[in-house]
Amino acid sequence: MDNEEGAKLIDVAKLAECSPATVSRVLNGNPTVNRSVRERVIRAAAELRYVPNGSARALRSTRTRLVGAIIPTLDHAIYATMVDALQARLAEKGVSLILNTSTYDIDLEYEQAKLLVERGAEAVLLVGAEHRPQTLAMLEQKRVAYVFTYTSTATDAGAAVGFDNEKAGRAAARYLLDLGHTRLGMIAGITQDNDRARGRRDGFLRELAKADIDAASVPVAEGAYKIENGRSSMKMLMASSPRPTAVFCGSDILAAGAIKYCVEAGLAVPKDISIIGFDNLEIAVLTAPELTTLEVPARDMGRLAADYILASPLQRRHLRERELPISLVVRGSTGPGRAN
Repeated sequence: MDNEEGAKLIDVAKLAECSPATVSRVLNGNPTVNRSVRERVIRAAAELRYVPNGSARALRSTRTRLVGAIIPTLDHAIYATMVDALQARLAEKGVSLILNTSTYDIDLEYEQAKLLVERGAEAVLLVGAEHRPQTLAMLEQKRVAYVFTYTSTATDAGAAVGFDNEKAGRAAARYLLDLGHTRLGMIAGITQDNDRARGRRDGFLRELAKADIDAASVPVAEGAYKIENGRSSMKMLMASSPRPTAVFCGSDILAAGAIKYCVEAGLAVPKDISIIGFDNLEIAVLTAPELTTLEVPARDMGRLAADYILASPLQRRHLRERELPISLVVRGSTGPGRAN
């Protein structure tokens, strides 16, 4: 680390009232730093507009052939197919990928983006359209290209390769309505700072409203994408009165937990309750019954995002906003609605 960069690090440490070593751990995403200290460091770094760039300046005199990707999680291989396709396409052109995770924390995502800038990344892939304004402003200021995935909504300066999450929620609702269900519920992901989870929930409720089903009568639970959260949320939904006969889950992981609860509670799927997931992960064929779900175009997203990153500035104008289709995969977890 050179003296200029060290001085800047010290400035952040002084403002955050901690040691330079602690600042370094926070900026490198070390999870052992407690939340209050981490928040002080993040605020101090943002206030000072600190971006470590001593090594990056040297790297930027030539093309680094590095691309960064910040995904929310490595759990359950939710983003594995997209990242695999991205990496394979970049590798064809001799470009390396640096992968970071944000744990669905847009403040941590900001720090990870700064690290990628420091390391000389020429472009950054992000998930969704909801990010701290400072994150996008920094990338734009540093002339680092960025592309959103899992959404089809781009910014003026960036690109988006993905799908419409509200349409996905509407598709789930329409399928269950067409099966004859009129009492429905939903287990969503955490919607705060997550436009994807929020879009699926809103689309689902809006499609039900078109069928004269009041949103207030539709129980909605939220939980992080973990099997146990799907299980506990399903338990809550089944305690409502009248209880739903069909439930849309915002991920296959939540749906697997929902099915787990039904097995424990003696509820037959789909005779007593229909369950539909989202993503079409491998776990969808490991549940009993196998899971009806909406398939995300994950491989196409990764490949097309890489194509945007690899394109010339002129080509990028024609590639900057791509909406890909989602598809319904019908399996055994859904069946006709029944009258009560």
